[in-house]
Amino acid sequence: MIVVQKSRPPAKAKAKSAKPKESDSAKLAKATAKAKAGEERKTARERADKAKAAAKATAAAEKAAKAKAAEEKKVTAAADRTARAKAAEQKRAKAAADKAAKAEAAEQKRAKAAADKAAKAEAAEQKRARAAADKAAKAEAAEQKRAKAAADKAAKAEAAEQKRARAAADKAAKAEAAEQKRAKAAADKAAKAAAKLALPKTKPRRKKSEPGSSPEPLTLDSIEKQIREAYLRETRGALKERVLLKDLRPKVGVQSQDFDQALLGMQQQGKVVLMGLDNPVERTPEVEAAALHIAGRPRYLVYFQG
Repeated sequence: MIVVQKSRPPAKAKAKSAKPKESDSAKLAKATAKAKAGEERKTARERADKAKAAAKATAAAEKAAKAKAAEEKKVTAAADRTARAKAAEQKRAKAAADKAAKAEAAEQKRAKAAADKAAKAEAAEQKRARAAADKAAKAEAAEQKRAKAAADKAAKAEAAEQKRARAAADKAAKAEAAEQKRAKAAADKAAKAAAKLALPKTKPRRKKSEPGSSPEPLTLDSIEKQIREAYLRETRGALKERVLLKDLRPKVGVQSQDFDQALLGMQQQGKVVLMGLDNPVERTPEVEAAALHIAGRPRYLVYFQG
């Protein structure tokens, strides 16, 4: 705090005493001193006013500082209350979170126990299933082993049967080859004999011609025509049907050699197909006698292509 010292006013001039009359210089000095004293008083008053203003400002500042301090105290108290309330809320929230965490941990523990129980049950079920599958696989393997043994036995029996059949077929083939050789020799002998007695290339048909008509010359084309007509009569006009040579030969009035030559020519031209018979029951003596042999193999059937 600033302490202002009050200046003392100059003492009043003593009552005028009887003095001698002053000079002009003395008057001037006196006037100067008086002016100076007035100036000093004015300066002192200004300093006093300034001191008062400063004191007021200081008091106002102190008051404002106290008010600010009180406000800050209030704010601090409110902040403390808020912090305490927040801390209490956080404590309650933490307690609730801890409670929820404990409940969740307990639930997870129960779920884990249930999952472990289910896993054990599933493992036991898988073990039982594997045991059943192993048992079934062993049974299947045993069955396959038995089936393989039976198949091997059957295969061996079939191989033995095939071997016997091949042996029989070879024997039959040899017998057939010998028979064909004998038949060929007989056919060659007959052909030579027939060649000596052969007629000219153009010879009349064996069947009688109608009265009043001249006999048609016998050629390969005319023989093929007779064969076709006889075939169509046998099949009732149908093509691509099998006809036995034993049924066809008697219906064509030509020699057997001419008949065979014409059929072979027709097969080479693709008009007919000559086939054998797989069923031995169908190969009767009449069928065998009418067969046409090609490269040592008999053909019993004729099949017109179109």
